[in-house]
Amino acid sequence: MEIAGRPVSEVEVRQDLFCSRILTSAQQVQYFNAFLSTRFMFMDYPYPMAVETLNLLRKNDVKIIFLSGRFRLPVDKSRATIEFMRRYGLFEESDVAIFKPSMDIFDFDFKAAEVESLKSCYEVLWAIDDTPASLRIFQDEGIFSIGITNSYPAARFDFADMIVDNWNEVAAGVITGTLAVVKRITNGIVDNKL
Repeated sequence: MEIAGRPVSEVEVRQDLFCSRILTSAQQVQYFNAFLSTRFMFMDYPYPMAVETLNLLRKNDVKIIFLSGRFRLPVDKSRATIEFMRRYGLFEESDVAIFKPSMDIFDFDFKAAEVESLKSCYEVLWAIDDTPASLRIFQDEGIFSIGITNSYPAARFDFADMIVDNWNEVAAGVITGTLAVVKRITNGIVDNKL
C-alpha cells in the first residue's frame, strides 16, 4: 500500500498508528486524511479485550457512548464506522454513537459541546480515550478521565486521573470496583467510587 506517495506495509500501519511521524509535514496531512478515510477501515480491528470490556460494562447496565470526530458532511463516515463497529461487536443497539456533523467544525469545539450536552442527559462516571487532546475535554469537565496508551505514550496523559496500557486493565478496574459502573448512595450521600 502507498500512503502519501510513500510505500507503507500493512504491518507498519497496524503496529504504528502514528507512522506519520516518519513523513514530511505535507505527507502527514495526507496520511491523517487517509487515516480518517473509511476506505482503509478494512484494515482496522478492535484492540485486544476491547469488545469483552464493553460487554462487561453492558452487563452492568452501563450506557456506552461513542463520541467520534469522524464527520457526517461532506461525506458521511458514520454509517461505515457503525457497520465496522457492529461487525466486530463494539457497537450494540443499546449504545449511543455521536459523530461530528461536519468536517468544518473543530474536533475540540464539537466534543466540548457534546460533553456538556451529555452531562445534562447522563450521569457520566468516566471517559476513556487514546488521544490526549480529546481526553483533556473530559478532564476539563470534571469527568474522571482514563488515558489508554494505544496511540500515545503515557507521558502525554500526565493530566489524566488514570493511565492504562490496554483494555485488560480497564476490565480489571471494573471487576475489582476500582472503576465505578454505578454511583453508589451511602446514607443519602452520592459516592463516586472511582
